[in-house]
Amino acid sequence: MKINWGALGITISLILVAASILAMGLMVGRRISVLEKNIPIIKTSIKRTAIAQGYAFGKADSERRAITLEDLKEGYALADKFMGK
Repeated sequence: MKINWGALGITISLILVAASILAMGLMVGRRISVLEKNIPIIKTSIKRTAIAQGYAFGKADSERRAITLEDLKEGYALADKFMGK
């Protein structure tokens, strides 16, 4: 019996590619489920940062100066007060 090594090599490589695609799909599925659990935390963090930066920008703009670290600290304190922390 004669073996066609080219066809055998292609078949084995296609099986390996299919297995790697399956493994990556399973890994991505697990990572997405972990990320979905953390979405509320990420949303809260984004809201807090937006409030703080908005406050700092507004205060600095009303006084016609650059934003300082103190403005950001006050902004984060205000955001924490709004968000009930």
